[in-house]
Amino acid sequence: MKYLGIDLGSKTLGLATGTGIIASPWKTLKFKEHNFTLALEMLLMAIGEYQPNQVIIGYPLNMDGSVGKSAEIVLEFKKLLESKISKDLTVVLFDERRTTFSAHQVLIDANIKRAKRKELKDKLAATIILQTYFDKLKFANSNSSER
Repeated sequence: MKYLGIDLGSKTLGLATGTGIIASPWKTLKFKEHNFTLALEMLLMAIGEYQPNQVIIGYPLNMDGSVGKSAEIVLEFKKLLESKISKDLTVVLFDERRTTFSAHQVLIDANIKRAKRKELKDKLAATIILQTYFDKLKFANSNSSER
């Protein structure tokens, strides 16, 4: 099974790929700020290129778990995406609280220069989202097999 992880920002889409065990950074798609129509077109081309079975989109809930403006934008983007793709392709929202912060911190700890960090953080955030999703699936599967 092929997975595509997405970190949606106001000007970028960070993308990561994986087959259910390890997520890998793929690319960052850049678009004009808040031009989600262009972002959707670019994403559809990436989906055509990679051919995933499932798309995991980071869902940026507030720290208290409530839905804020960013989460509402992601929810609308998900609906737009689902209207343009095959019903066979599953789109999942996945709680991504603090993933961009974590990605930024990893890059700082690795002594990556500021300009390079800016270039890498979105696809690294997507990788963290996707890897966390894989880890939760593994944990859920291991707990259900112990019963």
